[in-house]
Amino acid sequence: MRRLLATLTVLVACLFGLPATAHADPAPIGGGSILFTPGNGARCTAAFAARAGSTGYLLTGPGCAGATQLYSGNDVLVGPRVAGTDWYSVVRVTNTAAWTLVPWIDTGAGRITIRGSRPTPVGGSICLISRTAGPRCGTVTALNQTINFPQGPITGLTRTNICLEPGAIAFVSGEAAQGIPVGGSGSCSVGAVSYFQPVNRILATYGLTLLTG
Repeated sequence: MRRLLATLTVLVACLFGLPATAHADPAPIGGGSILFTPGNGARCTAAFAARAGSTGYLLTGPGCAGATQLYSGNDVLVGPRVAGTDWYSVVRVTNTAAWTLVPWIDTGAGRITIRGSRPTPVGGSICLISRTAGPRCGTVTALNQTINFPQGPITGLTRTNICLEPGAIAFVSGEAAQGIPVGGSGSCSVGAVSYFQPVNRILATYGLTLLTG
């Protein structure tokens, strides 16, 4: 039906001498999408999608703390950064003509559909999704951790034994969202430590609901 309507639109335009314009469907945007502000260097990766009522949001990793309006794709507006810290951002998706929110993480090599956000306990298995290194898996080693950064302490973090590399998107356990990478230390060959901000804490702070498939 959509193809038929598009064809009729073109025919009518030709008959009346009007320009034949085609409107593309909104592109998917969700975990794994790169967000940026043209010209000022702000750049971050969306980890998960969320909603509050009919309004969509993206939860991103660090890098966009100083941004106001964020874009994706070929400089297409997504919407404003409305909340967050130095370590994550909450971006409202206002340009719904261009983007449609999706409940999956695009890893660059496939998709992981998010089904929920049940926290993984200490000793439970967990994976870090990365565009450059693929999934790296390990275990949760501690909860409610605090890291002291020059900007100030971050509390309530979860610690894992997975090495953190450039391209990190999000921590998941199976199809359950776990959190947004914050930092880490050690080598990928031995002694790695990484931390993430639990996604449920962010959702509760801003009254959001995780978008699931």
